[in-house]
Amino acid sequence: MRSPRKVLKSHKCRGFAVSLDLSLLSLPETVPVSVREGFHLAEEIHSKKEVAKKLDQLAIRITSQLQDKNPIMISILHGGLYLTGQLYGRIVFPFQQGYVHVTRYGEELAGGQLRWIGKDMPKLEGRSVLFIDDVLDEGITLNHLKDWAFSEGAREVRTVVLSRKIVENQKHVADYVGLESPNKFLFGCGMDLYGYGRNLPSIYGF
Repeated sequence: MRSPRKVLKSHKCRGFAVSLDLSLLSLPETVPVSVREGFHLAEEIHSKKEVAKKLDQLAIRITSQLQDKNPIMISILHGGLYLTGQLYGRIVFPFQQGYVHVTRYGEELAGGQLRWIGKDMPKLEGRSVLFIDDVLDEGITLNHLKDWAFSEGAREVRTVVLSRKIVENQKHVADYVGLESPNKFLFGCGMDLYGYGRNLPSIYGF
């Protein structure tokens, strides 16, 4: 097994000195070949420190606008779990939480039809709602959820994403955006590659 020190590659990327080079990780043979190949091809898009800085900024903006609204903060599974946890550690005002499990991807690389899998949350009627997701791509899922929340009686509905892809004809405008990312396949910080990589503290892409 390689020493952990050997998978840290020093470089000057956006002013930060250390980056995790996924191509040098020694992955078990039980990890699918497609995942190992993706790790080998991927480049770091946003470093761990860059992500952390944006998380701090998101928490400040959300606090300034929602701290007096007693909101319901709804995580969109599975991608939104990472951002949800990071925000919860930075926010101290009162709120209730919930989740929705909808997907257009599953473990595929391209989005398909929206599928509802499950949900649990307080009643939305008369409440301020914040949906939390990992990435804004086409915006179909977030638009659908926003319309659904209003149909359930929500007073106002906002959305926050850690990363917004720069793509044409985006159908949703998020209220809070952490990072702007190129239109690549992204993973890390909640985003996955065939179900792997959500735990990585940087964002990678190919």
